[in-house]
Amino acid sequence: MDGRSAERARSWAAFGNGPLRLGCASRMRKRASHRQVSSYFFLPIAFFLHYRHTSSVVAHGGWRKGHTMDQFDIVLALAGLALETENPRAIQQVERLRDALAKSDKDQAAKLARVLNRSSRKQSMVPMAFDEMRATGDAVRRRMPGETLTRTTPLPHDKETGAALVRVLFPEDNTAEVPVLSIALSEAISDLLAEWKRADELARLGTAPHTRCLLYGAPGVGKTNLARYLARQLELPLVEARLDGLVSSFLGTTARNIGALFDFANRYRCALFLDEFDAIAKARDDAQEVGEIKRVVNSLLQSIDARNGRGLTLAATNHEHLLDAAVWRRFEARIEVPKPGDDARSAMLDRFVKPLRLSDVERRLLVWVTEGMSGADVEALVIGGKRFFVLHGDGIQTDPDSSMSVARETRSHKRGLMIHEALKRQAALNGRLFDVRRRELLLGPDDTLAQALLTEGFTQKETGELLGLTQSAISRKTRKTRPNDSGTSEGIGNG
Repeated sequence: MDGRSAERARSWAAFGNGPLRLGCASRMRKRASHRQVSSYFFLPIAFFLHYRHTSSVVAHGGWRKGHTMDQFDIVLALAGLALETENPRAIQQVERLRDALAKSDKDQAAKLARVLNRSSRKQSMVPMAFDEMRATGDAVRRRMPGETLTRTTPLPHDKETGAALVRVLFPEDNTAEVPVLSIALSEAISDLLAEWKRADELARLGTAPHTRCLLYGAPGVGKTNLARYLARQLELPLVEARLDGLVSSFLGTTARNIGALFDFANRYRCALFLDEFDAIAKARDDAQEVGEIKRVVNSLLQSIDARNGRGLTLAATNHEHLLDAAVWRRFEARIEVPKPGDDARSAMLDRFVKPLRLSDVERRLLVWVTEGMSGADVEALVIGGKRFFVLHGDGIQTDPDSSMSVARETRSHKRGLMIHEALKRQAALNGRLFDVRRRELLLGPDDTLAQALLTEGFTQKETGELLGLTQSAISRKTRKTRPNDSGTSEGIGNG
């Protein structure tokens, strides 16, 4: 037996005998953001072969089915770790495992499919690799006129109060994360960035990259983060307008400050960001507004027109219905940033809970609970949950994979109960995060919540795990909520 064969035999023995021993196999590298990240995992084909082996033994009556399920929990965890590398070979092998399981165990195949779907959603919008971003930045510097903005550049101020009109976020200080968006919007934003790399080709066709983008949507959906992300990817300083300095009670001062703001942005190579845009761009025919707003909007329109082709202009508002009609026409891209759907909230939860990790059933519960929330709401909920875990989670495993042992079911129930109690606490402390129905379910009897979870597609076992109860207890509780022969419920209680 040669060296490689011996090594394969030792790996097989590690899988087939006794507890699973994780060791270093091959190094899989991925390129993400601005650096190389190395990850060490077993190749997915190894646990694929192992699982096929154990399934074959069970099929011939060698092992109990429960033992196979325990092994599958480990396989599922390894699949998730392998997919985090975003290595195409790893993805291909996990897909092979899913297809093989579909022929023998549809439930396990469905679980693996959810892991694959979650991984693909995370990759729907990834940051540019460092060399790609550098190439885009070079293209921007070639095409965008203006001087270089530095930390020693004097900033514009209001002449009466001395208040600064802008704050500058330089690329090296810009920590904006990759936005979690729908696939359609992610692809559209990626195209906006890619246009700058092909600006010369666009020029030959008589056009240019987008330079004016209006972002609108509900509060907390990530408009400011998206604007900062765009500036970061283009390697541009972001000049953010400061409303406290820009807007003045003195007649004519606001319009003058807007002119000074745009003069500054036009002089330097930068992205200009106008947050809370409705404060200076309200409809001029609003009977509630005084004549000053008309002068302000007129000055704004002229400034936007004069900036055409000089740099990137971004604006964001929560109240798009208040904007003047002429303002809308000044922007080439009018991007609605909606509240996150189920897939986006799932990805947000995985991002916000770090360094903790969620099991699949815990994630599904939180996706259901957070329906209708903005990204900021989801983050606030997770922060509150972490505080609750610190105060009340002594002895509770914070990683679902760490509870894979003889006592796994008991520990899962403790985790589920802790998450349930944390959600109840948040519903009491910050009820406006939740929609009315979910808040009432969280604060109401466990029986009613259990019935709602079953209606939403959770199994009795999963519902028991989430509420810290046994499957038989869930069965008894839900029977209490079923209507009797007279058409009324037999009674609901917490017992």
